[in-house]
This record gives sequence, C-alpha cells and structure tokens, in this order.
Amino acid sequence: MLFGSGTDPDPELTWARGVTLVADDGTYPELDHAGLVGVVGSSIAGLDALAFATRHPGLVDRVVLVATPIPEDEGGLGFELSEVTAKTLLLFGAKDPLTGSRHGTWWQKRLLNARLEMSPQGGHDLLLAVWKRVLSHLAPHCKR
Repeated sequence: MLFGSGTDPDPELTWARGVTLVADDGTYPELDHAGLVGVVGSSIAGLDALAFATRHPGLVDRVVLVATPIPEDEGGLGFELSEVTAKTLLLFGAKDPLTGSRHGTWWQKRLLNARLEMSPQGGHDLLLAVWKRVLSHLAPHCKR
C-alpha cells in the first residue's frame, strides 16, 4: 500500500518485482488480502503508513518511510511509535532541506526495528529515485 502518491512511481519495475500496489488516500480501507502486506509512506504521508501499520499489526510486516518529517506533536499521532512492530526501512536524502539526516536519525531512534539509509544526492522528492530499494524491502524474495 502506497501513501502519499496517487500513482505507481515505476509500474514496470513494480510488476517485475511481483508487487501489487494499492494507493491509498488516507482513509485506511479494509483489505481483503490473504497474506502479509507492506506499506510505504512518502513525506508527511509516512505518518499515515505508520498509523495503518499499527492498526493492522498482524497484516503489515514491512514499512518504508521516504523523507518523512518528524511529527510536530508525537503525542498527537493517535498511536505510540513503540506499536510499530514491522521491519522498517527509512530512506532520506542527504541534500533534502526539509527532512535530511536529522529526521532520519530521529525516526531510527524511535522505531524498534528500523534501518536508516541515506541517499547522498537525494532531495525531498526521493520516491522515484529509491523505488527499486523500496520494492526490495517490501518483497525481498519476489520476482516475476
């Protein structure tokens, strides 16, 4: 499930990886799905991805946050960050003036199972540039 983008960043790559992508508008639809799912949140929509993961801990096993800013009010999220149990990949751009390494490090310290990767030349609009890495995290052993 992709939060923060209405379209697939690279449909050919997504298909080749064996991933079925569902874009969400933040309404958290109930999924009719047999098996585990991964969620991706780009920019501020990363908070929506985390909220979805905490609402469905038995369903969501992997999360990717791409250039997600530190929340203004951690207590106002509606969930505790310690509730995020999914394996989480944090992707941030080193040249991002909005959410550079400081934001990535903040998330890494607060999410129990998180790995931070910095894109040396990446800015805030990072989703397309890191899409291959996103898919490899969401579906590590899947390919068509």
